[in-house]
Amino acid sequence: MLKLKKKMKRYKLNLKNWKYFNFNDIFSFERGKRLVELDQIGGDIPYIASSKKNNGITNTINPPEFMKLYRNVLTLNNSGSVGYCFYQESDIVCSDHVTVIWIKDENVKLNPYTALYLKPIIESMQYKFNFAREISDARLNKEKILLPTDKNGNPDWYFMENYIKHISKRIKYDKVINLRIAKKLDTQKWKWFDIGSLFEIKKGERLIEEERIRGEIPLITASSENNGVVDLISYPHFNKEKKCFENKITIDMFFNVFYHNYKYFSDDNVHTLIPLFEKVNTYISLFLVAVLKELQFKYAYGRQLRIKRLELEKIKLPIDKRGKPNWVYMEDYIKSLPYSSNL
Repeated sequence: MLKLKKKMKRYKLNLKNWKYFNFNDIFSFERGKRLVELDQIGGDIPYIASSKKNNGITNTINPPEFMKLYRNVLTLNNSGSVGYCFYQESDIVCSDHVTVIWIKDENVKLNPYTALYLKPIIESMQYKFNFAREISDARLNKEKILLPTDKNGNPDWYFMENYIKHISKRIKYDKVINLRIAKKLDTQKWKWFDIGSLFEIKKGERLIEEERIRGEIPLITASSENNGVVDLISYPHFNKEKKCFENKITIDMFFNVFYHNYKYFSDDNVHTLIPLFEKVNTYISLFLVAVLKELQFKYAYGRQLRIKRLELEKIKLPIDKRGKPNWVYMEDYIKSLPYSSNL
């Protein structure tokens, strides 16, 4: 048990040991070559373009001689689905809307584990770019990247690789995954419902950083990461009127939607949805989270979410014979999805 605890501690993320590096000091990168669809000849080599699906692969071709083959690299979309990053283990070619990235230090070889560690870090730059502001070499040269460091202050590639190996061992795979067929969604028969008719909406309460005491209760605030959790705090020291929630859906001021199957405290940038219906569980909540997220495009810094707006928003849900939300269908749908047995 002691050895296990020491091992867990070793692979715990500690941002105190991280530091910012110039992107171009750590990575080499170059753009792919343009090859319009009419000039693409079918073959066996994946052609990577600016798509967020299928690892960026949009075709398999027999590439012309002017296109360079890459292997064991990361690809980053410059335009289209801007900012999506993928690991390419086998031979590929890339369009000019894609930047190919590899580690500059020749003594360090990229591998699937290190690549999976780097992917979300590189993708965290997404918010800076869009159709009107694409990723260019000049802009990448100005970027910085936050990475864990070793004793000498260099990127700790050993830690990155072994961190992913460590958490990979905890993933459970469903042995009968190929036998499971998800229910088909037919949204034409669904019905619109006001969010205010389905939920009572409670705004969280302000808790400034100086008032926080470390503890075990997750603090939820406006964030698109880590389920909205920014800290772990102690609840008993609060004013008795401050309330914790449990097993609820939260929506923050920018319409980031999460389900929390644990007790939590939320600040005043977060709204908690209290169901006005009896049928509530993890499966139904996750179904509702997916539907609610479809409204996120309406909100941003210039148009933040408020309770009055949220109450009047509508979501489309499957219905039963009486025209009421079909909670059984929603639960069964999530249960039919791959890996749902691990929820």
